[in-house]
Formats: sequence, C-alpha cells, structure tokens
Amino acid sequence: MSREQELQPDGGAPLVLERAGTTTDPVIRVSGEIDVATSPLLRSELATVIGSEPTTVTVDFAQVSFIDSSGLGVLVGALKRVRETNPDATLRVVHAQDAVKKVFDITGLDGLFDLRD
Repeated sequence: MSREQELQPDGGAPLVLERAGTTTDPVIRVSGEIDVATSPLLRSELATVIGSEPTTVTVDFAQVSFIDSSGLGVLVGALKRVRETNPDATLRVVHAQDAVKKVFDITGLDGLFDLRD
C-alpha cells in the first residue's frame, strides 16, 4: 500500500508512505520531509497500523531528509499509543540519515526510540 500527499504549498516534495510487513510487525517506508505540513499523513498511517495492536512498528527513514518537531511529536504519540496496548511493544526507526539522527540526538529522543542502521 502506498499513500502520497500532494505537493506542499511551498512547492516542497510530497511525503510518500509505503506499508509492508505483517499486522504484528508492520513496516512503514517513508520518503520525503516530515514537517508541519506532512506530519498529519504520517500520524494517520501510524494510527491505522497501531489499531491492529502490533508488537513492533518499524518506520524506515532511509529516504527521509528532514524531520521537525511536529514529526517528532507524531512519533512520540505513536510510541505512547503502541505501549498503551502492549507495554513491551516497540517503535523502531531504521536507516535514518545522519541529519535526521542528529535531530533525535539533540532532542534526547535517541534514548526513547529503538534507532537502528
């Protein structure tokens, strides 16, 4: 399944989401920039996936070049919802580019999420 947001009003690239994996271990591949304009699409996709009560949600950021505080807020909210149904559940962020990893590091969220290469 693939979802794509229209071009941003400022002409920026759209956010593209592709879902793979299984119901208990879904993978969401994200491409583009995650900011105030695109984070609602990611929030919606995560809410849909979390509704199936997975044990691990993997978000692949290999093609994400930027994330702002609204995107981080979406991820924190998703982790909270995942853990409400299963305290041992995990939200895993994989293949983050260096610029995105730096944002997680600066904000201290690198200790909250399971970040993997």
